Amino acid sequence: MHQALISFYYHFHYQQHYFLCHDILEEAWKAQSHYSKNDAVVSLILCATACYHYRRGNRVGASKSFSKALKVIERYDEDDDRLGLDLCSYKKVIQQQRTRLKQGEPFYPVHLPLTTEMEEEIIQVYPEYRFSEEVITNPYIIHHHTERDRTEVVQARRRALQEKQQARLNRKRYSE
Repeated sequence: MHQALISFYYHFHYQQHYFLCHDILEEAWKAQSHYSKNDAVVSLILCATACYHYRRGNRVGASKSFSKALKVIERYDEDDDRLGLDLCSYKKVIQQQRTRLKQGEPFYPVHLPLTTEMEEEIIQVYPEYRFSEEVITNPYIIHHHTERDRTEVVQARRRALQEKQQARLNRKRYSE
C-alpha cells in the first residue's frame, strides 16, 4: 500500500491524473486481505474521484464524493499518519473544496497536506516531483474515462457474459 500511496501522490500533485490516482489506490486497497469501505485510504480514492468530477464540471458528483471522503476520514484520529498526511489539515482541505463547490468557484489543483517524510519518499522515487499549481489541460487526462483504451475491460466483460450464459445453459440441461 505504501508504494501505491507514493505513486498516488505523485500523479495527484504533479500530473493531476485523478482517474489514474483512483485506479492506483483502489487496486492496492482491494489487493489487501481485509478491506472495508471505511478504510482511511478510501477517503483518498473518493477525493481523487471528486477532483476528477470537479475539473470536468460535474459539481454534483464532486460534491457527493468530497462529502463521502470527509465522512470516511472523520472516523480517524488526527494523529494517524498511515496515509502520510496531516489528517487535520486534510479534513480542512476537503471542507474547503465543498465550500468552493457550493459557491460556484472554478476548479483549481488541490494540494494535499503531506507529511515531510512522505514528500521525501516521493522525491526519492520521482525526483521531478512537485505540486503543479496550473490546471492540467491535457484532454487525455481530463477525459480519461472516455479516452482510455478499454479493450481489456470490454473483453473481460464479454468473457464473463459468455461464461454466465454457458452456466445458464448447463443448469437448464441438468434440470430437464
